[in-house]
Amino acid sequence: MVIIKNRRYNRKSAVLPISFLLIISIILGAAFFRMRSVVFVYARSVAETVMLNAANNAVVEILSDNNISYDDIIKLSRNDEGNVTSLEVNIVKMNLLKSLISTKVPELVAKDENYSVRIPVGTFFGSEYTMGLGPKVKFKVQITTTAFADFENEFTDAGMNQVLHRVMIKMKINANILFAGYTDTFSVSTSAVAAQTVIVGAAPDAFTNVIETPASDVAGLINDYGATN
Repeated sequence: MVIIKNRRYNRKSAVLPISFLLIISIILGAAFFRMRSVVFVYARSVAETVMLNAANNAVVEILSDNNISYDDIIKLSRNDEGNVTSLEVNIVKMNLLKSLISTKVPELVAKDENYSVRIPVGTFFGSEYTMGLGPKVKFKVQITTTAFADFENEFTDAGMNQVLHRVMIKMKINANILFAGYTDTFSVSTSAVAAQTVIVGAAPDAFTNVIETPASDVAGLINDYGATN
C-alpha cells in the first residue's frame, strides 16, 4: 500500500511543473510576438533610410560615371523661327540607365544588409509611460532588396515662352527584412532629377515621341508628354 501511495503522489506532483512550464511558454510566446512587431517597426525605419540613401547615391554615381547630360537623352527640333517642333527621347540611353540604376541600388543596399537596432525595454510594454525608458536591447536584422527604375517627363511653366523640362527617374524598391527567422516585406518609392533644361521659344501644347519596332511598321510605343497650359 505504501508503494501505491507514493506512485500516486509522484504523478500528481509532476503535473505542477508541466503546467508551470506550459504557462511560462505561453507568456514567453506572447511576449516574443509583441517584441517581434516592435522590432520590425524599428527595423523597417532603419531599412527605409538605407534604401533611400542607396537610391540617391546610385543615381548620382551612374549619371556621373556615364557623364549624362540633357542632350544625351533628349533631342529638341526647331523650325526656322526657332520654335520647338518636336522632342525626341533616346530610348536606348534611357533603358541603359534604367538597367544600371536598378542593379546599382541593391548593390549599395547590400553593403549595409546586416544592421542592428537598439530598442528601450520599456517600449515593448506598449505603454506611453514606459515608452523609450529602460536599457536598450540590441537586435540584429538583415535586409535584401530589388529595385525598379523608370523615367517620366515633367513640364513646368518657367515664364514667357519658357518651359522647364525635367527628366525624372522614378524608383521603387522592394525589401525583405529578416529577424529571428521571421520576415517582413514592404516597399518605398522615390524620385530624382536625371536632367533638366529650360526650353526657350514657343513650344507645342504637347510632345509626342513615336518609336518604331523592328518587326513592324506600326509604332510600337507612343508616349504623350503634356506641356504646361
